[in-house]
Amino acid sequence: MGAALLAVVPAGADPVAPAGTGSGLAASLAPTEVTIGGSATVSGRLPGAQGAQLALEGEPYPFTAWTTVAHTSIGPDGSFAFPPLTGERNVRLRVTGGGGTAAPLLLTVDPEATVAARSLGPGRVQLTVRLRHTTALRALPVTAQWFLGTRTGRAAGPPAASTRTRELAGGITYASAVLDPPARSFAWRVCINPTWEHAMGARAAHGRCPQAPSYGGRATGVPLAPYPSPRAIAAASSY
Repeated sequence: MGAALLAVVPAGADPVAPAGTGSGLAASLAPTEVTIGGSATVSGRLPGAQGAQLALEGEPYPFTAWTTVAHTSIGPDGSFAFPPLTGERNVRLRVTGGGGTAAPLLLTVDPEATVAARSLGPGRVQLTVRLRHTTALRALPVTAQWFLGTRTGRAAGPPAASTRTRELAGGITYASAVLDPPARSFAWRVCINPTWEHAMGARAAHGRCPQAPSYGGRATGVPLAPYPSPRAIAAASSY
């Protein structure tokens, strides 16, 4: 069973990792980015130190305190590997022991996004998004902005609607909107800045709506027939 990494409170940028000490202790992380619940492994080498005990320390967002999360020993060939770690939020990791400390590593943990679209009849398509996230930070309702685009265009322009998110059990931020589709096939996206945003994902993925972060895809529906223009109504010979 993997060792669980700790949880979160809001706050600033990704940390800058200081260099390790000069003991020859080298460590690497694979993969360096996972979706929440995914696992990553820290491994490395320290030649000439067979049997030495090593500790893996974690400093989860907001990066204020180191805690030991796992132990291992160095093998006959100088290699070592810790048990897989389960990602719950962004966390810095470092290996200590054998007379030194390796340079810190950063594990980036992304939320798990599930999107769906369902036609409810002419002029009505229900769009939904579910974001599974860290439960260490209280998730509060925020605004979700919904954008639509034509079959060949990107979902851009002013928002077609704004709704409020709500929290579901198990750490899931949920948002939904029922909209009139702009075409039978169209693009859509929803932009949300959740209160847990900076605890998860790469710094480059963060930003204020309407730019990022966004989730969406393509959907189909039946647009409402356009209402006749005043000119067309005036020109009609009968009703």
